[in-house]
Amino acid sequence: MTGWTEEGLIGSWRALATRQGDEEWRLVNLTVIDLVTVQAGRHFPDSREALVVAFPAGWLGKVSGLPDGRGFEATLIEGSPSFAGKDVIALIRRFEGAFDIFAIMVFDLLRFLEESRSRDAKALVAGFLERVREWQSFMSRGIRPLSQEAQAGLYGELAALHRLLEAMPGGSAFDAWKGPMHAAQDFHLGSGALEVKSTTTSDVFKARINSIEQLDSERQPMFLGALRLKEDTAGSSLNDLVGRLRDLAGERGRRRGFDALLIMAGYYDEHASHYERPLSVDEFRCFRIDDEFPILRRAHLPAQITAATYTLDLSAISQPDMGMDCAFSELGINE
Repeated sequence: MTGWTEEGLIGSWRALATRQGDEEWRLVNLTVIDLVTVQAGRHFPDSREALVVAFPAGWLGKVSGLPDGRGFEATLIEGSPSFAGKDVIALIRRFEGAFDIFAIMVFDLLRFLEESRSRDAKALVAGFLERVREWQSFMSRGIRPLSQEAQAGLYGELAALHRLLEAMPGGSAFDAWKGPMHAAQDFHLGSGALEVKSTTTSDVFKARINSIEQLDSERQPMFLGALRLKEDTAGSSLNDLVGRLRDLAGERGRRRGFDALLIMAGYYDEHASHYERPLSVDEFRCFRIDDEFPILRRAHLPAQITAATYTLDLSAISQPDMGMDCAFSELGINE
């Protein structure tokens, strides 16, 4: 965290709501992340909320076709004496855009900038614009309820997140959840990673591995969590689990950021009636991905194979379950 909070950003937008004179912008400094300056703003005459990100001059290069999606617009601010020596991008809520969704997107982008501070200029800008494009895609696509399989997958990730929250302080567990952002693994923990697979079957456990890099990772140590879920009238629905995690996120100042991840994972409150099936975790095994674990390895594949997905039968794995406590210990998480 570098000084901003979710409540502080909302308060800044509220304080800037009234136009003074014929000004086009009202801005207030929000945070500085290394060489990047971030401001909360209002764009007039409509008093629309905005996030204004100022990069050092030359970082953007020649930008054409800025991301522009349903609910927000992106524009360059040029010629303003307030931003001399800066390349400035403003993300502005459209008049018809939902405030809550826009705010969630802004929180996510701020956390992205914080997490990307070690990148070089080119990678940081490219990553930022790609993140905005991802939000454009999410806001523009048709919204449909999650399939039964997708529900089980999300339930498993959230169950693992709940377990991490019991072991990790503050909002670090929420920061570690990368699955909704299409990272190769669901959780990045220090230099290591945890990938989570879930099933509701009672016999075989066939897990879809989405890429070679998902388990053959440069992140080490690498673990695979296997959750077997069962229908249980005494269990919790996906909605229940989301509710508990939202409460924890609120306590740790990460409620809107968590909501952003839920949206990117395909969970929308308007579909809650589809997610009432009660489930419980019947089994939660954890495997260390070592040299003996059966996965596709890039080093052993012909160079002509550039990508692959495959199915792994986790019910036939001979390696012992090392348990989450041991995995946490190796990942540097002290309960």
